[in-house]
Amino acid sequence: MNGPALIVVRHAPTESNGAHVFMGSKDVPATAEGLMLAASRSTAVAELGCTPVFASPLQRAAATARALFPTATVRTDPRLAERDLGDWAGQPQAQVRADYPAAFLDSGVLDPHFTPPGGEDLDTFERRIRSFLHDAARVGQDGRPAAVSHNGWIRTAQYVLGRIGVDDIFTEGVPFLEPIHLDLRPLMAGRVSSV
Repeated sequence: MNGPALIVVRHAPTESNGAHVFMGSKDVPATAEGLMLAASRSTAVAELGCTPVFASPLQRAAATARALFPTATVRTDPRLAERDLGDWAGQPQAQVRADYPAAFLDSGVLDPHFTPPGGEDLDTFERRIRSFLHDAARVGQDGRPAAVSHNGWIRTAQYVLGRIGVDDIFTEGVPFLEPIHLDLRPLMAGRVSSV
């Protein structure tokens, strides 16, 4: 890919992922098995030649970044943290669905515009994602940055970059530990509108 790009990777699985519990910015660790799987993929990831490496400060992402990039200095950046879900953090998804039916679209997926009680609104979340992407694009002029983050962050970044629609943010999940290439050229060219 020519021009600035960012390699993003979703952190290793957590027990909360398997239990269908909303995490948001709750600091839940990755499983030991997930981190071992991340370490086993480090050689293949190293072939991508990523530098520098960034991670969300949440331990599931930071530990994954250290496992995937064992020879790199991992820089944590709070802009890479998952969206704060306020009162929903740590709650079973089925319970939230029952208690907040208006938070879900007719298709059954979470409405990105709905702000959980005490949580982060979509505009604020977008602004910090956009801020990180602008910085990554500048770094990407001379390097190939990588970032380990979260499902909602990555899907919202894809929306910010015009790859998916806003209502598609939660239609599918990002696979764990799979590098995804984000082309940042539209952002640098001003073809992506500001919030």
